[in-house]
Amino acid sequence: MTVGLVCGGVRVSGTTTVWCRRGWPSAGAPSWCGGAFSFRHRTPLYYIVGNLTGQRYRDEIVAPLVLPALHQIGVQVVFQDDNATPHRARLVNNFIQQAGVTRMNWPACSPDFNPIEHLWDELDRRVRNNHPPPRNLQQLSASVPANEWQAIPQAFCRKLVNSMRNRTAEGIAKRGGHTHY
Repeated sequence: MTVGLVCGGVRVSGTTTVWCRRGWPSAGAPSWCGGAFSFRHRTPLYYIVGNLTGQRYRDEIVAPLVLPALHQIGVQVVFQDDNATPHRARLVNNFIQQAGVTRMNWPACSPDFNPIEHLWDELDRRVRNNHPPPRNLQQLSASVPANEWQAIPQAFCRKLVNSMRNRTAEGIAKRGGHTHY
């Protein structure tokens, strides 16, 4: 049986927005918040202050968080991340290949295929509905988002994983065009 682990993040910066691309100010430093999930597992949320580079993605996310999550799943796993520049850096590709991890080929400009986008939306709704907007990165990375992340039922994650076959079929039928996902 093949199981997937979906990894993704939200860029946070003082010039754009914070948390799921919707209007919370940051401390002004570019930052990144991410997480990964599968049918039965989820990583903790993680935060990176500063630019996310390929080396930082490998050293601060893939090695300490993603690989242990993949091993925890314990079956043949396909790792899904997107085509963000840090994710596809040569040193990351080499590291993932040397670790024996199968990585999903990812079409360019295809957010409809990435189920983690729906998980970010759910997290965003929960944080916005239950807590005042954070004023800075320290408040953003406080336990509130992490608690809300863990409070999302795993059944929601399973539903997203189970939708992948239909997402893919609809994307093919629409020849890469917009899907209802």
